[in-house]
This record gives sequence, C-alpha cells and structure tokens, in this order.
Amino acid sequence: MKRALCCLLSLLLCCGFALTAAADADTTTEKTLNVISFNVDGLPVPAFLSSTKRPAREATRLIAQQVNAADCDVLCAQEDFNFHGVLSRELELKNRTVTSGPAVIGDGLNIFSRYPIYNVRRVAWDAAYGVFDCGSDELTPKGILVCTVEIEDGVFIDVYTLHADAWEDDDSMLAKAAQFDQLKALIDDYSGTDRAVLLTGDFNTNYSTFRDGYKAGHYNVDLCQKLIDNFVSNGFRDAWIEANTAGNYEFTYAEMREKYGCDYPRTWDTLDHVYYRDGAGVQLTLTDAFYDDMDCDGMMWQGHLSDHAALRTSFKVSIDKTQTKAPDTLTKERAHPLRSFFGAVVSIGKTLRTVFAHLPDLWEKGIGWLK
Repeated sequence: MKRALCCLLSLLLCCGFALTAAADADTTTEKTLNVISFNVDGLPVPAFLSSTKRPAREATRLIAQQVNAADCDVLCAQEDFNFHGVLSRELELKNRTVTSGPAVIGDGLNIFSRYPIYNVRRVAWDAAYGVFDCGSDELTPKGILVCTVEIEDGVFIDVYTLHADAWEDDDSMLAKAAQFDQLKALIDDYSGTDRAVLLTGDFNTNYSTFRDGYKAGHYNVDLCQKLIDNFVSNGFRDAWIEANTAGNYEFTYAEMREKYGCDYPRTWDTLDHVYYRDGAGVQLTLTDAFYDDMDCDGMMWQGHLSDHAALRTSFKVSIDKTQTKAPDTLTKERAHPLRSFFGAVVSIGKTLRTVFAHLPDLWEKGIGWLK
C-alpha cells in the first residue's frame, strides 16, 4: 500500500513539473532582432561636391539593397531627405514612418521596420547652433523621432532615432549637451523607466576623441560624461562598446588606434550609436555590433555609399509574456498632405526668418562652411 501511494505521489509530482514547464514554454519565447542605424547622407549634393564622390540617387538605391541583404528588422535612418522615395521603394521593410519632407523642410529621420509601427512622435530640438557656419544646424529642423514597434503579438519596444548638432565649437557643444538632456526628458515622458528601448542615431559625439579633447581643454563640455550620466547610468548600454570593449567606456583614442591600426574611425567609435535597455518583460541580449561601410560591387565611383558607416547590431530577445505591457493607446500614423503642406510653409518661413536675422553676421564674417 505504501509503495503504491509513493508511486502515485511521484506521478503527480512529475505531472505537476510537466504542466509548469509547458506553461512556462507558452509564456516565454525568444527571437532575434537585427537593428541598423545609418546616416544615409540624403542631401541633394552633386557628386563632385560630395565628400564621398557619390551620385546620391544611385548610392541610396545601393544602400537599400545592402540593408535588405543584411536581414535587417529595423532600420533607423538619419539624413533621409531628398531621396526618401528611392530608399522607401527599394527597401523590403514595408512598415515605415511618414517622411517629414526634404532638406530644410523635414528632419531627415525615418524608421523602417519588418513589424508594425505605432504612436509616432517627432520632436524638434529646443537648442541648436549655426546658421552660415558651424554645420548650419539652425537651418535644418533636426530633432528626435520616436515610435513603438510591435515585434511580436502584444510585445512592444520603443524605438528612438535622432540627429544631434554637427560641429564642435563651444556653442555647438553646449547645444548638444542641451539636446541630450532633452532626449532624456522625452524618454522619461514617452517610455518611463520600465519599457524596453532602442535608442539610435547620429549623436555627432564619440567617446575617444571627445573625451581626449575635453581633457586637453579643447572642448568646453564633457559630452562623454553627459552620455554616461543621462543614459548608461539609467540602464542603457552602448551596443558597440559592450561588444568591442567589454563594456569599458573609459578607452582612449590612442588605445583604439593601436587596436584597429587606423586613424579614421569609420570602423570604431564613430559618431553613431545604438543604446539599448530591457523592460516590461523584454530582455535584450546583445550578440553583435559593428560598423559597416555597406560599400559594394555596384559602386561606380571611388568613395563610399555615405559619409557615415552604418552601425549594425543584433540582439537575442527573450520575452516573458506575463510581464509585457502594451501602451495605453496604439495609433497608426497616416499621411496628411494638407498638414504636411502647411508644415512645410511654416518650416520654410522659420528658415527664412533665421537667415534674414543673421544677414549682418554673413556680411561681417562670410559663409563659414564655404571657407
């Protein structure tokens, strides 16, 4: 009798373990996610004036082909200005944000995804510097684009892409510091502290040269520390640094030059970054991160597809569906031609006012970026 009872109890325990394992299998899944951040250099600049010597339309077509070949799930694009139609038509990623327009009118930021996109928001920078010099950032409505991507039924990640001020003069550095503070505030508002986030873009800041420059007294702001304080100290990790320096954010330019054997950082510590953060039942485990020129055999010129290298990242995504949380509302973005027209009129008007207000500077100093 005792033996029979023991056998029955053992059977019930085994059944319980089996049911628990089955339940866990139903609520826990894994998948891969390949994310690319790429400044696609979409300004309408003739090839003979371009630093990359590229015909822009053909280069954009080849960029799309290279992104397709990379098995990309989410492409975060900056400077997607005048050749957005080419990029959009050639890409296999059929979920995408509605473009805000060409150069001067739009911010050049777009996200293309294999998965549905919701709750798109564009935010212009509160601070920028440069009209006829220092990158002319006040003539382009740069800023932040954020949306929510549904990577699986009921599983969401907030995706940001941005384009920061370009130059390294004192006023541009102060503007970038203010922009990184504005970005942190937007993340707190849009994503809170408990949602999974991908933070991508052209930060126009790297760790090695900017840290060395600040220590040498060339820069008035320690932007490296600003990135660490605003993002790394708040649960974010820089994908390239985690993959290539074992999470050491204190490396120097000399160390990187010795490691990679080259001065020009198209393959290490560039101005482009992907930060990532776990949250709401979504765990992002980085499996790879590297810079890729995306150059290919179809190029008929001596140069590059873009003046930036793409940052390619891959993640293993572990999902606990008992912990996932959907946004309160999910809204699909739609094109509004009339609204876009009036937005373009406002943007052009703002640019013209800025130009006229700074004409005395032009007369006195000349156009800095043509010197």
